[in-house]
Amino acid sequence: MSADQTYSTTVNPFTTDSARRALFALRAFPAGLAALGAAAIGQHRWATRWQLDAAGRWSEQARPSSPLRVLTHSVLSLLVGTVAWFVVALSVIAAFRGLFYGLITDDSYAYSWGGPTLAGAWLVHLVLGLLLVPVAVWILRGIAVLQTGLTRRLLGDGGPAWVVPVAVILAVAGALLFRSWLHQI
Repeated sequence: MSADQTYSTTVNPFTTDSARRALFALRAFPAGLAALGAAAIGQHRWATRWQLDAAGRWSEQARPSSPLRVLTHSVLSLLVGTVAWFVVALSVIAAFRGLFYGLITDDSYAYSWGGPTLAGAWLVHLVLGLLLVPVAVWILRGIAVLQTGLTRRLLGDGGPAWVVPVAVILAVAGALLFRSWLHQI
């Protein structure tokens, strides 16, 4: 895959490549967790191999990485993977709530989007819930690009310099979003 395709901003969420990249973004969490454990006990070579295997065909060949680089990559990969799983959870909740809106509403649909009728509110929530699924795939593809760049930057051939600060910003933003989501429940 060329660099132009790796960092492309045009994304069709209905392709197999988008699905593979979304799954790659979801693998960042367990790979980061396993690599963090291995790096913590001094097995940074194993952690590097684990992360590169998780990255699959989107990573370059590994260079010998210092334990600090492996530990940094493991922590950032774990945080970015957590955000990816949170995006999936939100999109699944939105899709199911939209699909079953009429069965789970508390008769407040008169003031809801699409109200004042139950049919209108159900239709609007269904459409919005289902439209969030391709948006979630698009977000996951972006997270996969970030994860690929992070792997290249810290474990591979040097990759782009922007990925480390963006990964930190994404982790902080994801934590703030999660906190806000918990408070609105």
